[in-house]
Amino acid sequence: MTPLSRRSLAPVLAGVGAFLLTLIPLTRLYVYDQVLKAPLEQQSMTRATAESATYVDPATMRPATGDLVQTRWLIGDVLAGDGDRAVWGESVSLATRDGHRLDYHERRLAFDRRTGEIVNCCGEYLDEDVAIRQTGQAFRWPFNAERRDYPLFDLRLRHPVTAAFDGVERVRGVETYRYVQRTPRRLVPGETPPLPRRLLGLTGKGDVGLGRYAEIRRTYWVEPVSGLPVRTREEVTETLVTADGRGRLTALDADFRTSESDVAAALATAAAYRRWILLLGTAAPVGGGLLGVGFVVAALWSSRRRSPAAQDEEQVPGDQLADAR
Repeated sequence: MTPLSRRSLAPVLAGVGAFLLTLIPLTRLYVYDQVLKAPLEQQSMTRATAESATYVDPATMRPATGDLVQTRWLIGDVLAGDGDRAVWGESVSLATRDGHRLDYHERRLAFDRRTGEIVNCCGEYLDEDVAIRQTGQAFRWPFNAERRDYPLFDLRLRHPVTAAFDGVERVRGVETYRYVQRTPRRLVPGETPPLPRRLLGLTGKGDVGLGRYAEIRRTYWVEPVSGLPVRTREEVTETLVTADGRGRLTALDADFRTSESDVAAALATAAAYRRWILLLGTAAPVGGGLLGVGFVVAALWSSRRRSPAAQDEEQVPGDQLADAR
């Protein structure tokens, strides 16, 4: 390569190197922030099953034992969301294996697409009640979740609760953070239909008013990089109690666990987020930095590199060269 071509190549190499080095903060601070968000569009259904659960059969209004299925639907309202928040609707139905519904809850809310925290806006409601203010995490933990406690909003209790960090555990070979919600006996808001006194072990005829109390222990296994819960276990006991406390009946005693097919699907989604995070957060900045430095070094080498003849010509005055001829 001639000295002229080397001089022409040097600024090109330097420009490419400077461009690659400029991409490092752009990739890390802007692209990373724009790509790693919860989606606006969402259509999913997951199931959790409780085997040999105790419940009150709605057909006979008597205690029964059998398998229960809790089905959860999530649907995103794309038009209501924007670059910072997503708006999703959630429906949770509890039913017997043969489809007899025992309980149902529905809500709509907005949440921060990066942190997963609930944002109060956009016509949120819970079971048609628009006055309830929901707070805490919704549907997910933040990206790069921490080993600390997080607030959640409990659908059944209509109240914020705490999910405490409880350790690290592998789910199908993937490291997850385990968080546990422990809620002692608490009155469940809402009206509870009266039941015949005899069903609660009371003498006399007619129905009696009741309060519904719940004890809940929920365990979430969260893939920390993506912030996605990949498995959930819900142990719940609901008891119907008369105002004087003399009559009581177990309305629900169940241990719900996420189906293995839904666990596998959640892990696949979490893995996709992890790949993006690795690419944008580590591979692209490090690779771009190394290439950028390499191009700058090559530019410096090219600009300083000279052939021996050219160097001699630059060192010998022009009149001496003429005399030499």
